[in-house]
Amino acid sequence: MKPSRTALPAVLLASCACAAAQTQPIQQVTISASALEQGAQSTTTAIIVGRDEILRQGDTSLTDVLKRQPGITIDGAPGKPAIRMRGLGAGYVAILLNGLPAPGGFALEEISPELVERIEILRAPTAETSGQAVAGAINIVLRKAGKTAAPQTELKVGSAIADGRASPSVEGRRSGRIGPLAWSLSATLSRKQDSYAGVATEESRARGLLRHTVWLDRQVNDRLELTPRLDWQPTPRDTFSSQSWLRWKRADNRKTELEDTPLGAPSRLPHGASTYRADSPPQGYADLSWTRKLDAGARLSAKVSGHAKRLDADFLYRGMDPMDNLLETHRVASGPSERGWGFSGSYRRPFLKTHALALGWDLARTRRDEYRREQQRDAAGRPLLDSDEDYQATVRRNAFWIQDEWDPGEAWSVYLGLRREDLHTTGEGTAHAAVDIDAGVWSPILQTLFKPGGPENKGHQLRFALSRTYKAPDIVQLMPRRYTVDNNNSANNPDQQGNPNLRPELSLGADLAWEHYIGKDDMLSLSAFAKRIRDVTLYRVFQQDGVWIVMPSNAGEAVTRGLEFEAKTRRGALAARMNLARNWSRLEAVAGPDNRMPGQPAWSGNLGLDYAANQAVDLGGAWTWRGAVASRQNPLLADDGGAKRQLDLYALWKIDARSRWRLSASNLLHPNYLERSVYAGAEDLATGSVHRTRSVWRLVWEKNL
Repeated sequence: MKPSRTALPAVLLASCACAAAQTQPIQQVTISASALEQGAQSTTTAIIVGRDEILRQGDTSLTDVLKRQPGITIDGAPGKPAIRMRGLGAGYVAILLNGLPAPGGFALEEISPELVERIEILRAPTAETSGQAVAGAINIVLRKAGKTAAPQTELKVGSAIADGRASPSVEGRRSGRIGPLAWSLSATLSRKQDSYAGVATEESRARGLLRHTVWLDRQVNDRLELTPRLDWQPTPRDTFSSQSWLRWKRADNRKTELEDTPLGAPSRLPHGASTYRADSPPQGYADLSWTRKLDAGARLSAKVSGHAKRLDADFLYRGMDPMDNLLETHRVASGPSERGWGFSGSYRRPFLKTHALALGWDLARTRRDEYRREQQRDAAGRPLLDSDEDYQATVRRNAFWIQDEWDPGEAWSVYLGLRREDLHTTGEGTAHAAVDIDAGVWSPILQTLFKPGGPENKGHQLRFALSRTYKAPDIVQLMPRRYTVDNNNSANNPDQQGNPNLRPELSLGADLAWEHYIGKDDMLSLSAFAKRIRDVTLYRVFQQDGVWIVMPSNAGEAVTRGLEFEAKTRRGALAARMNLARNWSRLEAVAGPDNRMPGQPAWSGNLGLDYAANQAVDLGGAWTWRGAVASRQNPLLADDGGAKRQLDLYALWKIDARSRWRLSASNLLHPNYLERSVYAGAEDLATGSVHRTRSVWRLVWEKNL
């Protein structure tokens, strides 16, 4: 069915507390098997990252773990990592928690790897998950409550050092069991201090301009988080579980900009200093799920959930002349608040011996409110701008799905699924017209696994998947409000404005993979994908009343395809892993060269080695590489970025069976990297930035009590 004009904010959609049946992996597999074996047994296409691999290098966030996985790269602004899968980022990748869209307040860069049991990287979605997974999905499966009657305590105390600034953290987990009730409570207290620096260069031959701006951004983020979990089985048929978290956050960022203009005129505010402070009152999430076993192997599940969060931010910019005399002050007070609830469930039943049928529902409601008060004053305090804007947006989602896992033969399994999702987005603000959009999307999915040599030959197998997915705009892209830059508005530094007429992108994709397994630790895999995307979203730059503005708009069709190679092996104490990805894409509405999907790298890869020197010491590391990026979103605007390389090493010293020290170093080579944007219109402006990176050392003491 062709969807009507719509734009569902991805941020709100991800925040909907959808839930499902139970906190189990999407594909039922043998939990005692290794992560490699779990991925091999699953009919649905998945890469399983086990707990040992998650914790191996002492990473502080899941984004660091994911950057080493096949086809995944991490980009984004300093301090705000953005995940790309197959070179596609933002709303192209579905982030799932225990098999369902992540609830409000969930961010991959904030969750501790200690809380995660495994990660499932899904190249194709399933019917019970969100259909908003054009590039694929990443499913985070959290650890369950305690399994033993005796309480267990885990403790990690350590600190990272970068540019001489310490980032201490304390993590603890207490778990146990009282009869049929299993419980756990995790707590994290951390301070993260980062510094980012670089040099931006603007050049225009037509205007006779050469301008350099040195900038330094220091960020401090404090966080306290409590994560309780309960699992209760009062009867052999009934199981109840609850997953919750309560989080406090505070940010204090300071940035300076110093401009030098060897040729041409300086900008209006050559020197700048800004501060950004944000406080997040307690934000929380809680759910309660129930599962009942029925006769004949059937099972009924339901979950209800709710979340609430709020952020209050204050931004102050001081624009000065080259002698540091104050010219203007800009102050912005802003803050979003969000609350929502979800209700979902499923019914599952085996039938005809070879089929496992499941059907379910997913209902969610989320409301988001945001205010923005901006004041601009000259040096004497006279007003230049005084605005007070707010908006409210509500997203209602109704989804129903059905799927069948079928085993036609011992060497062949098939997954068939169909999901219907209806979305209704409304929004209004003080400075723009109301938004009221409906859409409906059908998402059929086919996945199959075939073992040519039969069940006795477990070494070779083939996979194929065909799916229809979509990507919806987020709230910033949708609301027609203006976000202004503080200084030097240009074609390469424009104001941002949303587009209420933006439609979702629809995609039809196919995946094919060959896998070869040798024992529990060795494997080879080669996969290919191809996707056609309709109504792809690109950014249009234009001038209005002398001000440069960038606005998203739908721009025809795009085609993207790629190849991925992965290999793992173990020989005694030495384990090696390697992956390599190659991506191609073409925007049909944009003339070349480089008419590629925005930000998509052509190449990316990883190489890792682990060595168990003896029973007390483990050593290892990983080298991560992302190739250069070049893309063109319209005939006049082109962007490119240099290659990124990162070397991470670690050493683990096991003092005894319960205590250990872990030393890790990330980005040891710390190479600088370049980003560049060229506008070939009347302004003829080229802007380039050299970003300075730094190494991070981290020492942690770990103890199991």
